[in-house]
Amino acid sequence: MIVAETPIRMPKLSMTMEEGEFGSWLVAPGDTVTKGMPVAVVMTDKVEMEIESEVSGTVTRLTAEEGDVVPVGEPLGYVDSSDDDGLGDLDELLG
Repeated sequence: MIVAETPIRMPKLSMTMEEGEFGSWLVAPGDTVTKGMPVAVVMTDKVEMEIESEVSGTVTRLTAEEGDVVPVGEPLGYVDSSDDDGLGDLDELLG
């Protein structure tokens, strides 16, 4: 099992969207999240939308604050996630 920090990114909510306003966090550092769990609210000029975690893991840090304007694709925060690539525990493999 490999532990990796995965960013929570500003999503592209429309074809023309280049940036969005960060609304609020639904989680805090140290919280455990599961893939598909709502973690934050972002806003555009047309819609307010919850975004979901793309991975399961533990929230490590939140970099966006309420009212921040964030370009599409930029990190809002991070989750420490386990990436089970089927290779098993690397410590066991490397002995």
